[in-house]
Amino acid sequence: MRILSSAWTGCSVAFCEGSGQTGRVISERACTTIARDQNALMARIFISYRREGGSGFSGRLAEDLEHRFGAMEVFRDVEDIASGDDFVERLGSALCGCRVLVAVLDKTWLSASNLHGRRLDDPKDFVRTEIATALTNGVRVIPVLVGGATMPSEEDLPSNIKPLARRQAHELTDSRWDYDVEKLATAIEKVLPDAAEAGERPTHRWRALLAVVAVALGVGASVVWFGYSRTPDLNGTWDLPDGSYWSIRQNGRDIKIDVVHYDTREVWQRGSGTIHGGALSFHLDLVYQTGHSIEGQLTIDSHSKRLTGQALGSPFGNRNTILLQRRKD
Repeated sequence: MRILSSAWTGCSVAFCEGSGQTGRVISERACTTIARDQNALMARIFISYRREGGSGFSGRLAEDLEHRFGAMEVFRDVEDIASGDDFVERLGSALCGCRVLVAVLDKTWLSASNLHGRRLDDPKDFVRTEIATALTNGVRVIPVLVGGATMPSEEDLPSNIKPLARRQAHELTDSRWDYDVEKLATAIEKVLPDAAEAGERPTHRWRALLAVVAVALGVGASVVWFGYSRTPDLNGTWDLPDGSYWSIRQNGRDIKIDVVHYDTREVWQRGSGTIHGGALSFHLDLVYQTGHSIEGQLTIDSHSKRLTGQALGSPFGNRNTILLQRRKD
């Protein structure tokens, strides 16, 4: 067994080595509050599914949730694990950072088997481990029934995921897909009330119209905003939704950033950035562990009171949504 311990993800993940990838399993060790609650770390909605029967449903659902909450908030292994990445380590990192696990249950989810028997009975089964880890860590687990599936009973489930049978389920049907997804998204918003602010709430039907409006109005607004010779003043304290905050010191277009953790009240990330017109490009390093960082770009609103954008974490490649509000004096 080898242990991956990272202060960046805030958790330790153990892998049991075996023959090939299926011989390794993420252990069910609890993540610390830093990984669970720090909004700017990684995607907070994890979609768990079986590829044999749930891949199509999960892909469609992931797209809709990304439109609602923003692409940075949703993790699905096919889309979010890059070629060459360690599959198990990326899953472990995503599980440590999520706040909601959406378990997509299709008709074959419970009975799926291989040469050794029912897959769910294998302690190394990825789907079982994902759900067990979430349950152990206090993550909100939402079963989503697709393709006419029904909820399994406790007797049908392994001991470490029996609590799944007691979770309120959501059903997604083709005939009322948009309505069902809206109900699911509303339930997720109760856990992540700030996430919807960064998402793309407009529907497909309205995006084309909004694009036209953006051309007609957005360009003119951009000329006004970017035409100013004055650099936006970002000096001060900027709050994250979870209680952490950025302390920004500005010198012309260059800035220095200290990130203070909501719980320890210590600086745990530090870095710098540069203002280009109405955007801030930045890079932050983890104070206590080298090689772990995030970098990205934030949009500065016209009143310099709100910073929003996305960032990419290293070394795991996790995508992050960042929302900062200037603290009132």
